[in-house]
Amino acid sequence: MQEKLMNAVRIHEYGDRSVLQSESVALPTLEGNDVLVRVHAAAVNPVDWLVRSGAFVLEEHSFPLTPGWDFAGTVVDLGTARTSLAVGDLVYGRPALTRDGSYAQYLAVDADEIAKAPRSIPLEHAAGLPLVTLTAWKALFDFGHLGAGQTVLIQAGAGGVGSAAVQLAKHFGARVVATASGDGIEIAKSLGADEVIDHKQEDFATRGRFADVVLDTVGGDTLERSYGAVVPGGSLITIAGAPDAAKADELGITVSTFVLDSNGPRLAEIARLVDEGTVRPLVTRTLNLDDVAEAHRLSETGRTRGKIILRVQ
Repeated sequence: MQEKLMNAVRIHEYGDRSVLQSESVALPTLEGNDVLVRVHAAAVNPVDWLVRSGAFVLEEHSFPLTPGWDFAGTVVDLGTARTSLAVGDLVYGRPALTRDGSYAQYLAVDADEIAKAPRSIPLEHAAGLPLVTLTAWKALFDFGHLGAGQTVLIQAGAGGVGSAAVQLAKHFGARVVATASGDGIEIAKSLGADEVIDHKQEDFATRGRFADVVLDTVGGDTLERSYGAVVPGGSLITIAGAPDAAKADELGITVSTFVLDSNGPRLAEIARLVDEGTVRPLVTRTLNLDDVAEAHRLSETGRTRGKIILRVQ
């Protein structure tokens, strides 16, 4: 019997954007609790090009490797999975980094790591939600323990994770202060930020200690200055740098970072919030999978708003 093939973007070595190769490969095999998904769209995240370049090495992987860990698509095979999902269900998710990713026509993914996609938005837009919303939720609530009435400072409130964090923090009753610049100021306000600091005009650090929780998505000097914005007993969570525990202890705050885990039940809750109109994806560019190198170039500039989506033909 002839082997079934699909198109996938793979890398055979770490390097610049030229190592991204479109190839015809065998469909993934299903194991354990896997289902097979026909991918309609994949989102581009910084982790994609950090892995591609070798800056973030996935020890569990060997070459060739398919990047992309954000997707939306249709379930086409349940294998032996024990799941309430059915063939034909529209789903979205963020598969584990230990698996090949979503820059492909088909994806094998653990059924517990995905959920039915929101019904109120285009399916390709749903692809831009999993990683950023799961990251924002875990940072703000699992690590930051952000509560109603507290103040949160979200660095880069018009970026991928920042835009999701603004919406989630506002929904759960926090006072939201975000940093942004240019058209990002109006974007952050439209997402629910109570106040937006134009970081090109004002240094947030001059305000002193005013935030119960700070979410840093920028790193570098922004992370260093963020320590001084946290009130005593508050929390700083960074997804873009290494925590300085000694500095945090000196200020009487906690500082954290984490590696994101996949979480199907939480994605189901996020889908409900999307369909209620509480959370919406911020998609600014949609390209075809063949344009993956350009998508990486745009993401690497660090100046994109929201998410870049790759449409999988």
